[in-house]
Amino acid sequence: MTDRPGIGGGKDLAYEAETLADFKRRIDDIIDELESSPASHKQISNQDITPDAYGTGFSAAEDLSSQYEKAHERLKTLSRLFGEQLEALGIATQIVDKGYENIEAEHRQRFHSIRTRVEEYHESRHGDQQTGRNVDAKDTDKSDDLDSEFR
Repeated sequence: MTDRPGIGGGKDLAYEAETLADFKRRIDDIIDELESSPASHKQISNQDITPDAYGTGFSAAEDLSSQYEKAHERLKTLSRLFGEQLEALGIATQIVDKGYENIEAEHRQRFHSIRTRVEEYHESRHGDQQTGRNVDAKDTDKSDDLDSEFR
């Protein structure tokens, strides 16, 4: 156990490599299934409706078109984030199995990149909870030393 009550991990984390490998395969299968489904980021991105499809010359059609575009953009973002979070879960499985220092640097970078995008999205949607201000994802200041957080 660790010196801190309620904090586990490291050597205290019990797992079987075979179980993690099976879990990773399941995650990979889910990612493959998502990518070939109508819910994939690519498929959602291709589902555009032109403003003229709602009619022309009246404000309700323009409003509907505008609302569709907003919803469509949000769906594309959520689909991309979901796929990336599944990918990050697969990388996290490798970290637990092999140790952080023993996975490829490219996977560590990808893991941090996904985590940063998810955090920025969350902050842009919910604002900075401590100050109550809405944080624009472009204004977040993230450390360049991505590896330091997991050592």
